[in-house]
Amino acid sequence: MTTSEKGSVFPNRREYRTGAVLFALTIAVLLTLILRLWGIDLRSMSHPEIYVPGINLVSGISEPPPRHNLAETIWWHFHDEPHPMGWYVSMLGWTKAFGTSHFALRFPSVLFAVGSIPLIFLIARSIFGSTVGCLAALLLSLHGFHVFWSQMARMYVAGAFLSLLATWLLLCLVRTREPRPGFEIAYVASVIAGVLTVELFWPLIMIHVFWAALVLPRPKVDGLRFRQRIGLRQAPRLLQVQALAFILSAPALTHAVYRARKGAAPDPSFDFLVEYFSFGFLFAIDDFAVPLLQIGRIWTWLVLGFALLLLAASLKAPKREVPVMRAQQKIPVWVLVSSAVCLACFMFWLGSIAHRRNEALMAMSVLPFLALLIPVLGSIWGSFVPRLPSNTLHYPQERTLLLWLIAVVSPLILFAASHKVSILAPRAFLLFVPYLLILCAAGAVWLFQRHRFRIALISLCVVVFAASIPYAAGKPGSPNDYQGIATAVRPEMKDGDLVFLRDRNWVDTPLFYYINDAQFIVADYGAALRRNPDARVWLLTWPDVGQSAINDVRREALQNYELTLKLERLRASAELFEPDTGH
Repeated sequence: MTTSEKGSVFPNRREYRTGAVLFALTIAVLLTLILRLWGIDLRSMSHPEIYVPGINLVSGISEPPPRHNLAETIWWHFHDEPHPMGWYVSMLGWTKAFGTSHFALRFPSVLFAVGSIPLIFLIARSIFGSTVGCLAALLLSLHGFHVFWSQMARMYVAGAFLSLLATWLLLCLVRTREPRPGFEIAYVASVIAGVLTVELFWPLIMIHVFWAALVLPRPKVDGLRFRQRIGLRQAPRLLQVQALAFILSAPALTHAVYRARKGAAPDPSFDFLVEYFSFGFLFAIDDFAVPLLQIGRIWTWLVLGFALLLLAASLKAPKREVPVMRAQQKIPVWVLVSSAVCLACFMFWLGSIAHRRNEALMAMSVLPFLALLIPVLGSIWGSFVPRLPSNTLHYPQERTLLLWLIAVVSPLILFAASHKVSILAPRAFLLFVPYLLILCAAGAVWLFQRHRFRIALISLCVVVFAASIPYAAGKPGSPNDYQGIATAVRPEMKDGDLVFLRDRNWVDTPLFYYINDAQFIVADYGAALRRNPDARVWLLTWPDVGQSAINDVRREALQNYELTLKLERLRASAELFEPDTGH
């Protein structure tokens, strides 16, 4: 074969490979979109979804209150909402533009899910190649737990997207010796957006910094004094960028400490680790479903064993030969110092306007200055500690180390920390799940060298993940079926009916999403009955499974009324009482 003939063959082969990859990614994106749009408006609104600003709630008696402008959104969420406020502020603009229907409120999560597909592919491809990248993207698209949270108006899928974006930008920044300001700005922006979206983004930043200190090439320091080796000016540019990202993100820590509370998540248990390492809560038990949604102990251990087998096999999976580099040009010191000063002043002001913990919050204004130590400590580390791969790992495994730190080490550290702090919420750990899937995909591709066995194993992965989709479809989303009970009550209601609820109770508030134009009574129930002696009364309660009725002051006020109708849905009860004319 001549040289010209060879040249005509190899481009066609590359074109075919590129076409196959694009086809696989297109399938993954379409599956992601279809599976997350299918049935997106069927589940009832849950009480956390009601916290999205822009929803028409009933002023004065709902918890949270209605928020329809930026000022009241920021003020209320800073003082009263424990989650980062970035998601809510952005959702205010979304609801003003697109409304507050089920579909409109939940569609942003679908968009972030779709955006996660090319990002997980890019990260996996940069480390393991296109085959692993395509499989990882396909597994994420079929991940039932991810599908479920992509159909909720919550921030967790957005946090996973921002996590992937920040990690991909980090990998891009270590591929060249030339500064890449556009990527650096995007990295800083993704970190800021991430900490304003989910609390567990902070461990991700720390892993990024730790990994960079481990693997960045060391400068030549022969003949230099100690003072000439360390400092903001001598530090690697990437560590300077990460310090800037931490400085600009620090105010989110003020809010996190301000609104921190005990009992925010379940107590740690071994089952949590079992479910996480089973492909990232793929078949997690759902306590809200009736009957209890679970796959059985035997299947649980089989799925866990399969996932751990693939995870272990990923250690042997071949990696792409892309060395980690270090940009030589530095960021001006004044940029870092002035940013630290400005953000410290801002954090001190936030601490001063808080309703409690003022002294502790104002003391946290020192954090931006402490962030300046990140590049300093990094330069000290680089001056005295040999580069990790020089005697431990070959450089293609440096980027694999990043995946292991995020997917395995971070969850284990957080699990240990959960014995002191309430952080073990499976939905929050979606931040780490895509990296676990990348490692499992690498193990699946490598485990069998024979083509037939490899296809069979990959097919088994796809079947297991596809089975998680109908499993996740059985999750109710909300423990109480507000939509179902409101749909049943609406046709039976008449003008003049009274509705007995509780004052500023977050369990009752989701009902206002479906019924917000009734005559609600939340206090002085007896006085309301005396003012409206002929009115019918609806008593709406949320009894648990097996609980026949909830008895409180509302029912006591209705003891002389006759129960004429009772409607029930999942942990939801609507009872109609009418004046007892024979009494």
